[in-house]
Amino acid sequence: MMLLEEMNWTQIEAGLEKTRTLILPVGATEEHGPHLPTFTDTIQALEVAKEVARRRPVFVAPPVHYGVCRSTRGFPGTISISPEALRKLVLDLLFAFRDSGFERVLILTGHAGGQHLAALKEASERAVAKRDIFVSLVSDFDLIDTSEVETPGDGHAGEIETSRMLVIREDLVRGLPQKHFPPRPRYLIMKDVRHLMGNGIMGDPSKASKEKGKRFMEMSVQGVLEALEELESHPSS
Repeated sequence: MMLLEEMNWTQIEAGLEKTRTLILPVGATEEHGPHLPTFTDTIQALEVAKEVARRRPVFVAPPVHYGVCRSTRGFPGTISISPEALRKLVLDLLFAFRDSGFERVLILTGHAGGQHLAALKEASERAVAKRDIFVSLVSDFDLIDTSEVETPGDGHAGEIETSRMLVIREDLVRGLPQKHFPPRPRYLIMKDVRHLMGNGIMGDPSKASKEKGKRFMEMSVQGVLEALEELESHPSS
């Protein structure tokens, strides 16, 4: 398994003879209800990337721990950056990866906010337009087959994420709270929705289990493997 942060430059140089593809996990530092840690989005993406790297020659970059968090702003522990900051950071990283010899980068985001994803997409598009690099953008949460999820509309800190955290870091899961779906305006643009969010859960963690978590993790791993097949099917110029 080629974890960039644990390798020296000679090991990286040797690894580049095997593959020039790298996964960049992107997450967030934000509240995940009263039962999950603030790095839940980040560690889910990172652990999926590591498992993929066990099965296929690919580098895994150190994760980006900060993202754009709108709904959870106002909670202690949510540390949000602006879309502009995320876009610039990821664009600079993509340029730096290319300068270091990587030709293909798969951005795997464990955080799926709309502005967050838009910033990642724009950074990817700019990188592809300006440099000789291939980039794929994958939202980890979107790889889960919802037909396997008991909770309709399950989301933030709910059945899916809690199940996965039971597999990844069970020691950090502090109970299985009851379901909570905060009332949210469908069309209205609001400056702050903290007063509507209740305990910060948007789903049903009470239905979580380690068995489900293993299935959900495997779905994500398979989805990333398929995305890598697509990414690496394009020959280098």
